[in-house]
Order: sequence, then structure tokens, then C-alpha cells
Amino acid sequence: MRFTVLHKSMLLATLLAVLPVYAEKLTIAVISDTQNYTDVTLPQPRGINTFIQQMQYLADNKANKNIIFATHVGDVVQHGDGQFRTGSVGKYTLWNTRTEWDYANLALSILDNANIPFSLVPGNHDYDNYNWYKENNGPGDSRPLKGGSVWSSYFGANSKYFSGKNWYGGSYNNDMNSFQLITQGNFKFLHLSLQMEPTSDDLQWAQRVLDAHPNLPVIITTHEWLDPSFNKETTRANGYNDYFKGTNHQTPDQVWDTFIRKNKNIFMVLSGHAWTPTLEGKSHGQNLRIDKNDVGYPVYQVLQDYQGNTLGKDGKAGSDNGGAGWLRFIEFDTDTKKIHFYTYSTLLNKYAGRNGEKTFDVSPEYSDFKLDFPPQLIQ
Repeated sequence: MRFTVLHKSMLLATLLAVLPVYAEKLTIAVISDTQNYTDVTLPQPRGINTFIQQMQYLADNKANKNIIFATHVGDVVQHGDGQFRTGSVGKYTLWNTRTEWDYANLALSILDNANIPFSLVPGNHDYDNYNWYKENNGPGDSRPLKGGSVWSSYFGANSKYFSGKNWYGGSYNNDMNSFQLITQGNFKFLHLSLQMEPTSDDLQWAQRVLDAHPNLPVIITTHEWLDPSFNKETTRANGYNDYFKGTNHQTPDQVWDTFIRKNKNIFMVLSGHAWTPTLEGKSHGQNLRIDKNDVGYPVYQVLQDYQGNTLGKDGKAGSDNGGAGWLRFIEFDTDTKKIHFYTYSTLLNKYAGRNGEKTFDVSPEYSDFKLDFPPQLIQ
């Protein structure tokens, strides 16, 4: 009898050791539009120090928040041409904008050193010709946007960040698109990084990626997707087609109709890019839209762009380069089957939208809210 009791006890201990833990909280961090932090025309090192502080916060809180992934929604730098230039043309100063990429490299190295899987998508500011020069020697953004040579050299598949990483799936079109496979216990998902207004070729590549992983829920990050909410409006940002005029880049509505709604496993789209003009140091760059795909499953579309916020630690407008340390966190609670979206500033040590506070002068539920697990996560 004693042997039987001992045997059952040992068996129970063994089963407990090998059975998966189903109830846990896991977090994805969203890094929004860091171009003002890296901008060499704005006060430095004030800006890059905020960017570094953000990344160090993620590294320091990797364990207690159970951060399993971080995604950057684009506009990593302000002047994406990355050329070495000095002097001036007429009255316009030409900046050595490669420094901005080095700043970004410095900050994002912290995630790499902390072994936090992460991704980036290019925003309009990150293209090779974004800050090229127009007629009459005037500086400005060129059209159509093109090229990702600097992007690829810093953040491509062969970079130190992604080469040899078992969670990095691959890239396409000069590394402007990529995918990641993230696993934490029983929680698994595919993350798809799409360039701004992806081309039809990009979407065909993305479809091949999804077809090769038919049973995984999918999150997409792309730079441009939603406009900020105006009176509860949830319009997609289709007004920027001049960025790629004359090309086969697809607007957000076109991407929805031709790709996202047709793939039942896609349950979330994350974006940046869009924000309201700064007023007394505050800007609103948040929104939420929910549409059903072709099989009736919801797709959560979430905007987070904090670049217009310049209130620093002294509470004065203009005392931060723009961004003010704000980060978006997405916490998945596998017990309650809820997704908690919340917003925190590492610079201000402050949460947004808590206790009814209109942190960005808009309704607080844009900053702190919960959604149910969609069927894509629990089927």
C-alpha cells in the first residue's frame, strides 16, 4: 500500500511538471514613431535619451510584465535618406542624417541585448528619398517614396538583430517586409511586418507566409492604417496616396479588401503615422476600429502615435522632443480571455487614461481599454 501511494504521488508530480501552464499574462510592447527622438535637428541628446530610456524600461520589465515581443510601427528616424552631407544649399542647412540611424541603432540594441524579439516596419520618413531635394534647392520629401538601402543595412534580415534568430521567419522586397514566429508556452502567433501601403507583390508574399502557417493567429504591424478619432470616427488613413503616386502600393482600404478580410486568422492590425497637431504640448494619435472579416471574426485595428506630445517632466510644452516617452502595452490574459491595452510614459512615470483622466485631451478609453479574445485566439 505504501508503494502504491508513493507511486501515485510521484506520478502526480510528474504530470504537474510536464502539463502546460494555460493561465498566464503575456505582453506585447508597441513602440511608436520615434523620429523626433532621433532627429538631429532637434535638441540632442534629449531626444535619444528618451528613446534609450524607453528601451531600457522594456528590458528591465521583461520578466515582471512577461514581455514576449515588441513591435515598432515605423518612422524610426526623421530624415530617412541617410546621406553624409554637410554645408548648405542656399539658405537650407543639409544635415548628416546617418547619425539618426546610429541613434536608433543605439537604442534598439538594448532590446537585442535583453533577448526581446522585436520587429520594425518602415514609415514614410524611413525611405531612402524621403528628405531628398525638390526644385529650387528646397529641402523636402520626394515622390514617390522608394528605396530601402539604409533601412536594410541597419534592420534587414542579415543585421545583427535578426540573422540567426530562430523566431525570425524571413523578409521580402529589400527587407521592407518581414515576419516573426513567437511562442510562449501554449501562446503562439505569427507577426507580419508590412511596409507602408504595401505593394501587390508584398501582399502576395504575405499570403504565401500565411498559407505556410495556416493554424497560427496573426498580428500585422504597418505604419499607416487609421486616422486619429474625430468625434468617434474610425476612418482608415487613405488620404496619403501621394506618397506612392504612380506605383502599385495599396491604400489601407485596398489592403483590407484584397488581403486582410480574406484571411480568417488575422485578428489585429497595429499602426502609427497619424496624429493631431500639437496644442499646448498635447496631441491625440489614438484610435480603435473593429471590422468583421469574411468568416465573421473581428479584426482589432489600433492606432498609437504619440510623436506630437511634447510635455516633459516639467510639465511645459516643448520640453520634450516629441513623444514624451509614451509606449503602448498589449497584455493578453489567457485566464480571463481579455486583451488589455494600456499606455505608459517612461519619461513621466505616468499611465494615460486612468481614473477618467483625458491625458491627450480625448476620451480616456482610447488610452486604456480591454477587448475579448477573438475566435482566432481560442479556436
